[in-house]
Amino acid sequence: MKPWFEYPEQQWQEKHAVIVGAGIAGCQLSWHLVSLGWRVTLLEREERISSQASGNLAGIISPLMSAKTNKTEQLYLQAFEYTIQQLNTLEAQDAKVDWFGCGVLQLAYSARENKRWESLKSRNLPPELVQMLSPEQASEIAGLPCHFPASYFPTAGFINPTSWCEALVKGNGCKVITTSEAMRLTRTKEQHWSVQAESGRTLASAEVVILCNGKNLNQFTQSKGLPLDNVLGQTTLATANEASKQLKCAINHSGYVTPSYKNTHVFGATFEREFENIGIDQQSDHANLVQLSNHLPELAATFTSTSSGHASVRSATPDRLPYAGGLPDQPFYQKNYASLKHGALGRDYPGAQYHKGLFVLGGLGSRGLTSSALCAKVLSEVISNSIIEDSSRLLESLHPARFLIRELRRGAV
Repeated sequence: MKPWFEYPEQQWQEKHAVIVGAGIAGCQLSWHLVSLGWRVTLLEREERISSQASGNLAGIISPLMSAKTNKTEQLYLQAFEYTIQQLNTLEAQDAKVDWFGCGVLQLAYSARENKRWESLKSRNLPPELVQMLSPEQASEIAGLPCHFPASYFPTAGFINPTSWCEALVKGNGCKVITTSEAMRLTRTKEQHWSVQAESGRTLASAEVVILCNGKNLNQFTQSKGLPLDNVLGQTTLATANEASKQLKCAINHSGYVTPSYKNTHVFGATFEREFENIGIDQQSDHANLVQLSNHLPELAATFTSTSSGHASVRSATPDRLPYAGGLPDQPFYQKNYASLKHGALGRDYPGAQYHKGLFVLGGLGSRGLTSSALCAKVLSEVISNSIIEDSSRLLESLHPARFLIRELRRGAV
């Protein structure tokens, strides 16, 4: 790994970690660390886990394909395969996860999407991964009319995220503390991190703390340098009817819609970059129905009974790849890697330094259900000194200092 992305050998007095945030990121990391012999304390500010960005009734798990192969596509393909493996493992353990591997259609609903569809078709990808369908073929797979060509992912599907989060933490010895909002991180005399509430009360302490708190990821002094783009999204629910129950797979367009789950279809979601309040509103439900009508008019026409679903903020990084790694010591980076602006890549640079014991997993964006398991896996390897060779390149792509390095190369810091 490049010096600024290297991780030093970790030395811990005990294998105890505090994870801030019990959405899909925090629950995934808890599951992976416990499997490596760690004791985990999981802090959640809400009354129950999986309440914020992971709180939708249903979400999609599928690959993200590009016209030409690139590192983003490779990451999401690897993440998708790993996630399906994990779900199979949980199923074999009789975990109660509401996962439906019904397949997912990605409609080529625009000129840009149609161009990507044509490019994917020319790549002759394996049919067990993706199949390129005509509108007629897509309609047969869906069970309802589709008016666009589509990419079909036969092993993809949809999931209830809360059931997944609960399965990941149930029975693994993880201590879950709810109604506990972390607002401050301070260093103790014992070289632990004290996670404190607004009042200054210590919620938990450990040598290792991992921030998995979504839109609040960069609220701490130690993490404020992490760039994040926050987007508000709201889903809408429709009561299933005899016609809509013909939908046999999940469908992505500019939004998504699921088959009937608990006699309900989930569709949406809105995408608002400018917002003041986080809450459900009827205008967003109307926007979701209009969007669905534009892409799947016959299905939308059957939805005579709709209601507001879940509104939450999804946080993404500028390059749409998650953060998974140690929190960089920014003054050290600025001092020791400043010459990168001169293109001095051949120098003998020192290895990176971090806020010892502080890590981050976040910026998962709209595809966090697909990427969270793999990101948690590689981060747990960093924390446990067990990085495998295949993870090294992935860790560079996910490194929390990558934008700082980019700015140093530009001479902007």
